[in-house]
Amino acid sequence: MHVAIIGGGQLARMLALAGWPMGIKFSFLVEQDESIQCVEGLGTIVRLDSSHTPQQIFEDLGQPDLVTVERESVDVVLLKGLGEFCPAYPNERAVWLSQNRIREKEFLRSLSIPTADFFGFHGGDSIESQISMPVVIKSTEFGYDGKHQWLIKTEDDLKAFQALGLEGEFIAESWVPFDKEVSMIAARSVNGEVCCYPLTENVHKQGILSTSIAPAEGLTDALENKAEGYAQKILEEMDYVGVLAVECFQVGDQLLVNELAPRVHNSGHWTQNGSLNSQFENHLRALCGFPLGDTSVSGYTGMVNILGGNKLPSSEELIASHANVHWYNKTPKMGRKLGHVNLNYADLGELKQAMQAVLATVDD
Repeated sequence: MHVAIIGGGQLARMLALAGWPMGIKFSFLVEQDESIQCVEGLGTIVRLDSSHTPQQIFEDLGQPDLVTVERESVDVVLLKGLGEFCPAYPNERAVWLSQNRIREKEFLRSLSIPTADFFGFHGGDSIESQISMPVVIKSTEFGYDGKHQWLIKTEDDLKAFQALGLEGEFIAESWVPFDKEVSMIAARSVNGEVCCYPLTENVHKQGILSTSIAPAEGLTDALENKAEGYAQKILEEMDYVGVLAVECFQVGDQLLVNELAPRVHNSGHWTQNGSLNSQFENHLRALCGFPLGDTSVSGYTGMVNILGGNKLPSSEELIASHANVHWYNKTPKMGRKLGHVNLNYADLGELKQAMQAVLATVDD
């Protein structure tokens, strides 16, 4: 089996590392200026040439059996074109929906899945009469890890945003006073089989995921069932194949869906060491039509992201703290995701204590 991945970042790297023991070989399609450090030595790397047809790209990739993506910011026309020569998962509609926050929220509303209140507007529009503060303004396309987002609490905040003179389309979302940020990692195979991991609690710092703990603490079975129901409804309506992340706000006994990610996801990295089968393995199983792997967990698993900063822990330090270390082979840069560590404990209190010790070595 040969799988081509559009993208050459850490997610592509971890997919390849999960697939090698399964006998899968890989190739990678990357942009002209994209770093290939994460995937060097893991398969053929092809630079995207805009003058090439989908058939030429398919040939350059070595005629893969399947194509998948590691990010949603891909050309859906290219994805559809490659799909004429081999299956491409997830399908272009699923990726297209997730590329625009308004489209995504309208899709969720069409399925009666609750979200924060929102409205769309264009730069330069007068929106004072529509806003009920606080709101979060986001660009409808692009933007991740907190980029292209503005928290508007006061009229002065709104004036400051308007003074930027930005053009394009934006979405204004009501601020949600959430109890927890949680995510559901789910997979659906070409055969329609679905599996879900336990809800994961996520903590962000400056818009970037800092830590995850699974299973999330203090959530009821009813909330777990609700999240699984939302995920299954989305997967089936999209005719989705692969892993999908459903990011939610938990407010009491309610879940509001915030965003979808049509790919393996940072908040699912804990599955590498905390579940019988990781999200990366199950993504590949789903694509290839293999039976989906068991998502059972034992105890609690925590994930801590390692970002580039003023200090960088050594592997020796992290291993000494009984952490499972996953480096991405990236050049350090301030704020860049360089790796992560996973920790497993039977006791949640002990896990949190161990995570704090790791955070002390990675935080500035």
